[in-house]
Amino acid sequence: MKAFEQSQRLRRKRTFMDYVMLAIFVLAFGGLGITLIAVGTRELFIQKRVMANAVEVEAVVLSATVKESTSPDTDRRLLRDNSTKSYVPEVRFAYTMGGVRYESDLLYPTVIVNGYASRERALEEIGEYTPGAKVRAYADASVPQRGFLRFENSANPKWFIVVGVLTLIFLAILSRFL
Repeated sequence: MKAFEQSQRLRRKRTFMDYVMLAIFVLAFGGLGITLIAVGTRELFIQKRVMANAVEVEAVVLSATVKESTSPDTDRRLLRDNSTKSYVPEVRFAYTMGGVRYESDLLYPTVIVNGYASRERALEEIGEYTPGAKVRAYADASVPQRGFLRFENSANPKWFIVVGVLTLIFLAILSRFL
């Protein structure tokens, strides 16, 4: 009986602030998981609909570039840097549908883009597109502003859904210990 009473005394009583911080944590991770699932699901359905109704259109490449982004360096020690770089290929093109001119920068029929760890790999992705070249693009008459260059399904919406589900599973498992 004494051991039980001692373990009860050793347990710290949760304060109001503990509950507030726990609620913030659950809302942040839960919100992230739900957002990823919602965006992934929406993009998956849009991608399927656009692919099913897409028609071929002639397009002109306006620009083909690789955008570089660098994460902030959070290691403030001298001669240490933990920032990372990622490279996103971007092809801007113009096309006409129903007598109206549109511009788009979608390689695939989803707004969720691929990032690459090297500039060379990103350049490979857009190597066939040179400014001024006439290329084949695709667009759906119901959303003509969402033209794209590659008539292929992207797996990115599915990855968003998977990561969102895993985030919620992680939160559920972690909540058992809180």
